[in-house]
Amino acid sequence: MEWINIVQNALNDIEDHLLEDINADKIASQYFISSVYFQKIFSIITGFTINDYIKNRRLSLAGEELVNNQMKIIDVAFKYGYESPESFTKAFTRFHGFAPSQMRKGICKLNYFLPLNINIQVNGGFITSRKLIPNVERLYQVKSENYMFPSCMRSVMSAFHEDKAYDFAFFAGVCGDFFTQIWLEPKWRYNDSYSNVCKATQKPIKAAFDACGYEYTYVDHAQIKENEAEMLQRIIASIDKGLPVLAFGIVGPPVCSMICGYAEEGKQLIGWSQFSGEVIEDEIIDQVCAENYFQVESVLSHVETLIFFGKKKPRSSIAENIKQSILNIPSLAALPSTDELRMGKDAFDAWADSLLCDEYFEDETMLEGPLDTYQSCVVQTGTNLFYLESYLEHAFTLCPEIETELKTLMDLFAKEKEAFDHLIEYQGGYFFEKDRKALLDKSFRQGLAKHVITVGNCYEKAIHSIKETR
Repeated sequence: MEWINIVQNALNDIEDHLLEDINADKIASQYFISSVYFQKIFSIITGFTINDYIKNRRLSLAGEELVNNQMKIIDVAFKYGYESPESFTKAFTRFHGFAPSQMRKGICKLNYFLPLNINIQVNGGFITSRKLIPNVERLYQVKSENYMFPSCMRSVMSAFHEDKAYDFAFFAGVCGDFFTQIWLEPKWRYNDSYSNVCKATQKPIKAAFDACGYEYTYVDHAQIKENEAEMLQRIIASIDKGLPVLAFGIVGPPVCSMICGYAEEGKQLIGWSQFSGEVIEDEIIDQVCAENYFQVESVLSHVETLIFFGKKKPRSSIAENIKQSILNIPSLAALPSTDELRMGKDAFDAWADSLLCDEYFEDETMLEGPLDTYQSCVVQTGTNLFYLESYLEHAFTLCPEIETELKTLMDLFAKEKEAFDHLIEYQGGYFFEKDRKALLDKSFRQGLAKHVITVGNCYEKAIHSIKETR
């Protein structure tokens, strides 16, 4: 126990002096311990050498500094202990997967290395501790990663040290999220991605797992509820093997989150989510865009779905998977609508029709639901159009054999993007920043509905173009 306290104190000292000249010898001398022996104990307890831990923390903070501030790269390099911009760039690139200069040119996904905290509890004479799978990146690193299943898959692939090409865009493309639009009935229910709304079909789930070459087991709500204790033990066993578990609804609404640790011998489950979970009088309180791990009581009765990773299996190349995602667009376009779920062009039509239902817009007190749902539709359309240009350009490079289809798609999605930009301009900002009460005006809603229909028509032309060109 004394060694645990010493290492934790050392971790605290490192955090307090990260910008100073700190090393293993100096830290060990504070505790009157041999540097060699101290480094060995530190490595056993934390899983990192002292030098690697310090380097990882500094590079993690340096990445955040470049994102959030306008400091010069050379100033950040010197601030975090590097003697030259060249040595900083080399270390930064190895840690984050891209050079510091690339952050100035577009969206890059940082690797986050959080401070270690050794959490030890004594219970019944046995020492129990928090167990976490190392190097599992948090979700929602980039705020445009609006689909949680692809974000979870990206994080797991990183933890497995897979090819960095298995990123958010890759999974959102291969599972079909980028090429679909959803509308849920009854009217003005919050919409979500295809991979979440249609997960029970397992089509988007299977497509993602086939693409990255892993077997999986899908457990639905009825099975979870019937075998909750068994499922909990299975989660713990999976974490012990270093395999995260995907859970829809463990924190917040039933979107995909990731369990990557546990505490108190499994009484608490730990992981990443778009939401942070805090238990107050048995009620989960949601806070959007969590920066830290959630840690919740291991009650699974409210979880909709669990997905367990299995062993690796043969997989196609990155290029072949992206090509197939393009050729699968006709099957996505043919997905049938139901009374409760409108798909594709039908979703745009339902969205527009709902704007013309006056009973939902009688006064300001009724706006909360329509505004929330409307914004979810805008986010879905905007996310797709935001990523599709670069996704299709990447496909154009990797898949010259479908050059004709890709050129057509790029042109048609560009027209949808233009129509969508007109929609945003008409409504006064992405989230009605100009006037959040504008929806109370019937003539405004009629004009808005026409813009939505125009975007939907452009979408329909794009997704049906593949079938026509082949």
